[in-house]
Amino acid sequence: MQPNKNYRVGLLALCSFIILYYGFWFLRGRNIFSKTNSYYVSYPVNKNLFVSAPVKLSGHMVGTITKIEIMPNQNYSTRALIEVDKKFPLNENSKVMLNNAGVMEGNALELELNQGKPLKTGTVIIGQVHPDFNELDIKAMTTQVSHITANLIKTTQKFNDILGSIEKTSSVLSNAIESLQDNIATISNNIMSISVPLADPKQGIPTMLTSMHKILGHVESIPFKDLSCGMVRILKNTETLLENISNQQGTIGSLIHDKTLYKNLIYTTKNLDGLLFNIRKQPERYVHFSFFGRAKHTVKENLRTP
Repeated sequence: MQPNKNYRVGLLALCSFIILYYGFWFLRGRNIFSKTNSYYVSYPVNKNLFVSAPVKLSGHMVGTITKIEIMPNQNYSTRALIEVDKKFPLNENSKVMLNNAGVMEGNALELELNQGKPLKTGTVIIGQVHPDFNELDIKAMTTQVSHITANLIKTTQKFNDILGSIEKTSSVLSNAIESLQDNIATISNNIMSISVPLADPKQGIPTMLTSMHKILGHVESIPFKDLSCGMVRILKNTETLLENISNQQGTIGSLIHDKTLYKNLIYTTKNLDGLLFNIRKQPERYVHFSFFGRAKHTVKENLRTP
């Protein structure tokens, strides 16, 4: 006998409801397949505690926070419901401390188990703060992150500018290399055009070497020793002549050191200068040109005439 369709639909709906229910509590952080003990933890204020936050023991997760509520009758304090695995029962000397779980996870509760009388399920425990707990200042962190982001944007812009400059420099360098390649090609062609004639055995370097060898042979035949001896004699004679002149010996020495001759030369120069000046001013007294005959007076008369 086949079951009625209504029964099958009802069974499917019941299974879906059970899966939905336990899935909901599983997403809330409650382990539906393990046995747990429930406790309440009280704090004056909520310090970044959320539902599904972990409850840890020596770094291992042994439970979760399943509910957080505010207590108006207790100065609006915060009370969190935690479910801890029954393997780790709390006692009267146990501590539940608030500690950091990370920037993304918020805060967590950490257990410290001690010897003592076990606590009943639903007992309210006064929560404590772990010595290593650091309260995160989200606003200050956001400001710092914004500042870091602004600096990162500026750094990125500068880096982009540097990349642009490098790109321009590489373009200029590429053009310079292309131009240099053209110049190198031209230089190599010029060197080839010069080296080919020089390598010619008839008109190139071999012929020049032969001529140079002949020139060097002629240079070696020059009596450099006799020339040097002659130069030494000339220098010695010149030195002797200069010494005689400085010592007032000989005609040149006497002329150079004769003060009377020097004064007469100066006097003669002055008289000659005066004569030239007089000729330039009154040339008719010394030179006569006539188309009708020579003048009666002579140059001597002109010299006598003042």
